[in-house]
Amino acid sequence: MNSVKVILLMSLAVFLSGCTTLYLPVASENITVSESYGIIKTAEFTLAVANKLWVKEPQELTDYFMTFYITVRNKTAEKIPISPEDLSLLDEYGNQYDIVLPGQVMNLLMPEDIIFDRNFLFEEEDDQVYENWKEAKNNLIMESFNFGTILPNAQKTGYLFFPKLKSQNKQCKLIFQGHQIDFVRE
Repeated sequence: MNSVKVILLMSLAVFLSGCTTLYLPVASENITVSESYGIIKTAEFTLAVANKLWVKEPQELTDYFMTFYITVRNKTAEKIPISPEDLSLLDEYGNQYDIVLPGQVMNLLMPEDIIFDRNFLFEEEDDQVYENWKEAKNNLIMESFNFGTILPNAQKTGYLFFPKLKSQNKQCKLIFQGHQIDFVRE
């Protein structure tokens, strides 16, 4: 019986993975593409961006958000500040989507009142729900891109979260401090 459950779960996972929309970067004069990353190199920084799926808890995150994995390397001897306002996503119609910060993601997917409810409503056997919530919160904190100052010759990496684009959208643009990387749906 257990092998039947495993086979059914694996089949479901394969089916669901086929339903996920990913966007691939487009090479251009100023953009190189390597291993699904769009890369911009300037005298001040190197930016690498890929539309990568979030595969950790909270697993339902990609139902609501479009996720990009980003690396920003400071190539100067000076500190450079990076703020959420430095990045935007445009869909094929020019609609602008701003970054959803990890705290906002947590508030949507994992309300804080779950801690309060745990003390009064959960039974002992429901402790796994609380453990999953703690793991999800930790993942969001540890795996998200942390805005702020990048030290000289240092880099920051992590996930960015944007509102999910409409399913009929075929292309988008990620804009970073006036530089643009085009993406097309695979």
